[in-house]
Amino acid sequence: MGKDILRSELLRSLTALSNDEIQSLSFSVTNQIIKLLKMFPELTSQIGAGYLPLEAEIAPVYQALLHAVPVTLAYPIKKGDAMGFAIPDGMPRGRIWLEKPYHEVKPDWLFVPGVGFGLDGKRLGRGRGYYDRYFADSGALKIGIAWSGQLNEKIPVESHDCHMDFIITEKFCWDVKQQVKF
Repeated sequence: MGKDILRSELLRSLTALSNDEIQSLSFSVTNQIIKLLKMFPELTSQIGAGYLPLEAEIAPVYQALLHAVPVTLAYPIKKGDAMGFAIPDGMPRGRIWLEKPYHEVKPDWLFVPGVGFGLDGKRLGRGRGYYDRYFADSGALKIGIAWSGQLNEKIPVESHDCHMDFIITEKFCWDVKQQVKF
């Protein structure tokens, strides 16, 4: 199955979720993220990056996360055709891209949204390539964030597509390299 067909099918399943379901899944994913950060406490002393969720997108509940585990989070900024990251001065504002004022940083690890993920680390994005281009020049740890309904065994990839180091769903954390669920 090609990227466009799979992307359409997975997006259809995401948009079929109610706002209450998305909120519940997002809180459950946040609890799994907290578990990951407590297992790897070195991440809490590094700069991480979140994302500003699109409609019908599972995302960390940042206030709950920051209350449970103090971390420094940056958010995506648009730089022409590229993406960078910045820490907001105050609460993060913006729909997809962080609004000013902010200061740019290079995060050590990132929460990465996607339309679909494979447990082998493959990721299917929305097709614009921002994350793939960013990761081409970054050694940052990549943590895919998904609902278990977004997992698929056959994620089609091309040579430029980035792979995740971890995948977090509402049910578990998955270490791609070790092929271990925790």
